[in-house]
Amino acid sequence: MQGLMLDTHGSQRVTLDALRTIPTPQPLGARHQPIPHHELVEALVDGITGRGWTVRDSDLGISAHGAQLFGTLDLRRATDTDTEMGTMLGFRSSTNSSTSIRGVAGKRVFVCSNMCMSGSTFVMQRKSTTRLDLSALVADGLDRFLVQSEALSEGIDRLKNTTITDADAKARIFDLFHDSVLPSRLLQPLARHYFQPTESESDCHPRSLWGLNNASTRTLASLKPAAQFDAAQNIGRHFQLSVA
Repeated sequence: MQGLMLDTHGSQRVTLDALRTIPTPQPLGARHQPIPHHELVEALVDGITGRGWTVRDSDLGISAHGAQLFGTLDLRRATDTDTEMGTMLGFRSSTNSSTSIRGVAGKRVFVCSNMCMSGSTFVMQRKSTTRLDLSALVADGLDRFLVQSEALSEGIDRLKNTTITDADAKARIFDLFHDSVLPSRLLQPLARHYFQPTESESDCHPRSLWGLNNASTRTLASLKPAAQFDAAQNIGRHFQLSVA
């Protein structure tokens, strides 16, 4: 489970060019400073590329009336040995004060139009007020992201390097449900993802804690967004990948 989910009425995916055509609304009060959606995305892209990363892909969405922005950036850096999985940055914002500018990052992130966000690290949160310095906010958030991404990468390497037997996997799966990390109805899907992964589920093939972590996250697709959010956070904590 990762990426952008638009499940509220009227929400839709958009391009950065489309964001540039959305008029910036008038401030709602003396302390409100609407930040145009495209300016936030551009600031994030400029900031991350200026720190030696590349944006492999982006996924952007807006609410029905365009006031709320949701998005993810799929990032890579020159030192990444795993070309299939880099780091994702998820963010949301609004021009009507309904939500603050907020960002999360991780190997997997989840951003939903119902305001749920999930990631391994928290990197950014600030209301759109007249004292908001967007460039400083983004710079501070990305600096925090760079530090925490190193810790996250170390955690991923630890999982990849911890091989487990089938007996170990069964015991660890039991712990996942005994400790209420996942709802019990996901037991069979999780066992299937890990012990009988399809060719398209190559991330579940490794007989390691990393394969088990990936099998766990794959079970979340059947849950409602809010439940996905909670379960994803639980999985990150259980596998010690939540470094926020």
